[in-house]
Amino acid sequence: MSRFLPLVVALGAVAAVVLSYLALGGASYAPTPVANPCVTRPWRSPGGVETVLEQVALSGLDGAACKLGVSREDLVLALRSKDALDAFAAKNGFTRADAEQAVQDGLDRSIADADAAGVLPGFVASLARKAVDAIPPWLILQSLERLRSLLSLG
Repeated sequence: MSRFLPLVVALGAVAAVVLSYLALGGASYAPTPVANPCVTRPWRSPGGVETVLEQVALSGLDGAACKLGVSREDLVLALRSKDALDAFAAKNGFTRADAEQAVQDGLDRSIADADAAGVLPGFVASLARKAVDAIPPWLILQSLERLRSLLSLG
């Protein structure tokens, strides 16, 4: 009997974990649905420029995704390269120019909203507007990520 004791204890522990998992609803897990990009989210009062830029980017991408009739997550994945954006646009029945304009319009609006809410310093808003006008959409996220990492160094 003492030879089988470790096996019995291990089986008991496994059974306890499985039963706890099932009792807490583990068998009925469903992933969180993708958020509707057309729902307006209120501006938070974040702690710094880095988090404001993140909120600007997410709000702008929400606006673009809403205008294009796609999810923000799918749009973000499409912005990883020019080819990915071309394929995404063709798959969803619009042109790359339509997608680029929607992203630019969404980011322009979110920068204006952040500026109006007083959460984005004027010089950062001006730089962000110039970046949106000058940088192709598939490079905007990469540029914002670089800016974010530079700001977090200070």
